[in-house]
Amino acid sequence: MRVNTTKILKNGRAMLLSYDQGLEHGPKELNITTVDPKYVFDIALEGMYDGIIVQAGIAEKYYHGYYKDVPLIVKLNGKTAFLDSPIAISKQICSVERAIKLGASAVGYTIYDGSPLEPDMFTEFGKIVDQAHEYGIPVIGWMYPRGPNVRNELDTDALAYAARVGLELGADFLKLKYNNNLEGFKWVVKCAGRAKVLIAEDHKMEEHAFLRMSDEILKTGAAGIVAGRNIWQHDTPYALTKAIRKMIHEGMSVDDALKLFEEEANKSKR
Repeated sequence: MRVNTTKILKNGRAMLLSYDQGLEHGPKELNITTVDPKYVFDIALEGMYDGIIVQAGIAEKYYHGYYKDVPLIVKLNGKTAFLDSPIAISKQICSVERAIKLGASAVGYTIYDGSPLEPDMFTEFGKIVDQAHEYGIPVIGWMYPRGPNVRNELDTDALAYAARVGLELGADFLKLKYNNNLEGFKWVVKCAGRAKVLIAEDHKMEEHAFLRMSDEILKTGAAGIVAGRNIWQHDTPYALTKAIRKMIHEGMSVDDALKLFEEEANKSKR
């Protein structure tokens, strides 16, 4: 069956919004506003994101009605910050079938390349790819090098290896961290082959830095970004969203996007 990537990929580009941090990092990432999933779903809908990433429980309770205009991406595995272990592992907690019943247009799964428990994750991921492709939906591999032999998870060679692993395991999209090495990351994207690379934000940053980083990411050949805290923790998330969307989908220059952001942010504060 043909895998349908068109719901989250527009003209080869994608702008996704991630809201799975509650499980992975806990309420410390949230405040009285962002703790409500409806607030983030509103941003995804009104900001015209190409997809929103959540765990199954959030999808089950909030993804309904007009929110269905935003493609749903269900994360199939996860772990908490309570798990203080030197051995990186994230096991499957949601089936492909359940994700599809919830309305998923794609599913995601984290692999810690280099972990001693890598074979367990590879086995789960292989089954997920097989099942998802039977239904014609794409799989996003969160590819994070992490283990005793990984000295630096943002090293270009480590990221390139992770990208190649994701391609060879059957992922349709690869979610990777950016290492601020424009030329080096071009090699990472090459190693991903026909799997589309999406760059994950790694930390909260000032909006101008976020826009400039996004511009550089697009120059590497990556298909787009997966935003999260930099958007829904921001005072003017719609202004920042509009600027990012113009860059990704309309080719707006970073300087023009910065001006647009300032204009939109000032409007929202009046």
